[in-house]
Amino acid sequence: MNFESIFQNAIDANLIVNCETGAIMEANMIASQFFQLNRNELISTIFENLFEDEDEISSREEILNVQSFQDNVSIRKHITNNGDVLSFEMLISIIEWNDSNALFVSMRNVTERKANEKKLQDAYVKLEKLSRADPLTELANRRALTESLEYEISRFGRNKENFSIILSDIDDYKQINDTFGHDAGDFVLVELAKFMTQSLRKQDVVGRWGGDEFLIILPQTNIAGGKLLGDKLRTKICERVFIFDEKIIKLSMTFGVSEYSGICSYDNCITNADKALYKAKELGKNKVITYDEL
Repeated sequence: MNFESIFQNAIDANLIVNCETGAIMEANMIASQFFQLNRNELISTIFENLFEDEDEISSREEILNVQSFQDNVSIRKHITNNGDVLSFEMLISIIEWNDSNALFVSMRNVTERKANEKKLQDAYVKLEKLSRADPLTELANRRALTESLEYEISRFGRNKENFSIILSDIDDYKQINDTFGHDAGDFVLVELAKFMTQSLRKQDVVGRWGGDEFLIILPQTNIAGGKLLGDKLRTKICERVFIFDEKIIKLSMTFGVSEYSGICSYDNCITNADKALYKAKELGKNKVITYDEL
């Protein structure tokens, strides 16, 4: 089987392009179908003019530079007459054609493959996001919070900037569930998650630590700043009215604050915040206590 027969009967879109002018000198049937142009329309068309998106195709000088393209496979895109965007692999090699050098361009439609790859990538991104988020509140979960704490400790190692941790929970949360039902309890958690997210700085991180407990990480913030924020949140939550199923729910929260200064691990820092929270509960709830006040 000679080259002409292989060229015409290939399953890929094949073109022969003039090295000097960029004009197409030969095209097979698959190329005509691919570009939605008959053979006569393709012949003499300037190769790079087939590509409407300049960002997706190199300049003519680059296209005709055999040293850059020979035996090099690249992914390109073509916009059809009806607006469809096709992805394809393109291989350009130098061949001898009619006693002179020409470019042999072979293109394989990989639109479906690229679409499937994108779906797979999107699914992976979504799965990764879900693995780091609490399903109810959509806040950071323990895994994501732990990663944030590790990042802050790493940053402390570089910049020696302290950060604070606030551990909080809802006072008498069980009573809310018993009185209004578990759906109401979930509603309260979701609303508090929204409120806290809106109340924090961009660099702060809030997540659901478990049950009705929330953990807040405050970069570049000392324990006094952590207490100030905790008290601001506590006051606003006390003033807030939660309405679920036409029923009014009032609640309060208690906060424990600790500071990381490089002396202990983040586990110890969380434990210190938990001790402060426990002490605040002992003192009557609806309070903010720091670890250094114990």
